[in-house]
Amino acid sequence: FFVIPNTGKQESRELTEKIVAWLSKYQYEVFVTEEIGQLYQLEQYARSKEEAYNRADCAIVLGGDGTILSTAREVGLFQCPLLGVNIGNLGFLAEVGAKDILLTLADLVNGKFTIEDRMMLQTKIVENGQTNNIGLALNDIVATRASISRMVGYSVYVNNDLVNHYYADGIIVSTPTGSTAYNLSAGGPILAPSNEMIVITPICPHSLTARSIVISSNDQVKISFEFNRASWDKDLQVTIDGQQVVNINNESEVIIEKSPISTHLIKMGHDDFYSLLRKKLGNS
Repeated sequence: FFVIPNTGKQESRELTEKIVAWLSKYQYEVFVTEEIGQLYQLEQYARSKEEAYNRADCAIVLGGDGTILSTAREVGLFQCPLLGVNIGNLGFLAEVGAKDILLTLADLVNGKFTIEDRMMLQTKIVENGQTNNIGLALNDIVATRASISRMVGYSVYVNNDLVNHYYADGIIVSTPTGSTAYNLSAGGPILAPSNEMIVITPICPHSLTARSIVISSNDQVKISFEFNRASWDKDLQVTIDGQQVVNINNESEVIIEKSPISTHLIKMGHDDFYSLLRKKLGNS
């Protein structure tokens, strides 16, 4: 087991020590990063990230959704299943609470869980004739202006067919997992995470008719930019899962498609998606 705490959370050290002690007591191999080993005085369990991901059957991620998102992108080719333990705020991706951790560990080692595959997106930037891969997203990829105020013109294509020109603050391209995040705040639809679809949602479009579009996960999305008005902003950026920011120039194209890599989330069976939706975003 690879234990990955968010050191910015107050409870993370105590919870990490509790998990490591319980697993060690029952003779399970436990790993932490070299940084955590030094910080929490757990040096005997310290390994490089590559070794830990390669050897672990499961990564236990302590934090909120942000911690799980960053870990999901990091796991990449290792394809290590993730169990999220919520010590954050909203906790859509974190499967269990910290107070239930020992019961959860007992169920985990006894095989009382399922694994849910979540599709990811991969992003390429075509700039000055060169194509650069800039990373994976579990939630969303957002193209926006880099500075405040002025409007940007976006042209969105699906499989090289023009969908629409948008005059807007940005464009969100989301997975079903990310549909309850920025996409939802921007008025986009909620998709059950078991679906394999892509949602394209304009942010604050200057239009009465611009709406979200749901497309197949096999489709490719391309975003280019228009600057035929002097007032439009020419400083642009692409943000991956709200965490990784890449600055691009006004002649760039953003290519987004389904990644062959997916995130494997461990589900303990406590809540189905719809009850989780009511609990986190509803009134019950």
